[in-house]
Amino acid sequence: MNVSGNYETDRNLRTRQSIWAYGAGAPFFRRVLDLVSVPETAPVVDVGCGNGNYLAELRRRGHRGPLLGLDLSPGMAATAAAASGAPTAVADAQFLPVGTATAGLTLAPHMLYHVPDIPLAVAELRRITAPGGLAVITVNTPWHTHEVDALLAKVTTDLLGHPVTMAWDGQRFRSDRAGALLPTVFDDVAKHDLGWVARVTSAAAMRGYVESIPATGLAVPDECRAEVLAEFERRVAARIEATGSFPVTSGAVAYVCG
Repeated sequence: MNVSGNYETDRNLRTRQSIWAYGAGAPFFRRVLDLVSVPETAPVVDVGCGNGNYLAELRRRGHRGPLLGLDLSPGMAATAAAASGAPTAVADAQFLPVGTATAGLTLAPHMLYHVPDIPLAVAELRRITAPGGLAVITVNTPWHTHEVDALLAKVTTDLLGHPVTMAWDGQRFRSDRAGALLPTVFDDVAKHDLGWVARVTSAAAMRGYVESIPATGLAVPDECRAEVLAEFERRVAARIEATGSFPVTSGAVAYVCG
């Protein structure tokens, strides 16, 4: 797993999460947890715990069993611990420091695409999940945030002479690959489409989303980045003024595996 400066703290993650607050309904992590019924004393391991939303929500729901958050980023692990009150540790998803058949619920939310050896990490998720337990793995579909890519392509074509879209870790492991791999590791795999459209009413929030993408994931020369971001924001603002919002599709999918 690679932890770049993009994940030293949860600042960029929070920025990206913020646009989904414009969507209707409960936050994504709540809808994911609604898919499973786990005994309130069962051990839960959150692999790639990020800023701790899942751990904090489990405690809010009254879960009394052991909770453990794992993340390769020390900053994320510390943030998750502070947010949830659960113990966390720095760990590599390819070599989890958790006993075999330990977890009644194993969570892997939007993190497998960061891992160098994805099949190895999936095997580790299976290893630590107890018989009768569940592993919940979330990824995105290929059309996730396609509206952002379409506008970026137009902006960069106009300013740079060629289209640039987001090309970062999230595209390494999407629903097409997950749907093929997971049934080879788990006995039962149920796919749940949890996507929705967020109708964002803040051009600044949309600029923040793009600005939070690692430089390696947005191939714009440093000297042109500010101009591209400003023009992207201007066009989003024009769309919001004309239609009331800028739609962004979440192509999120949850796989409940046992």
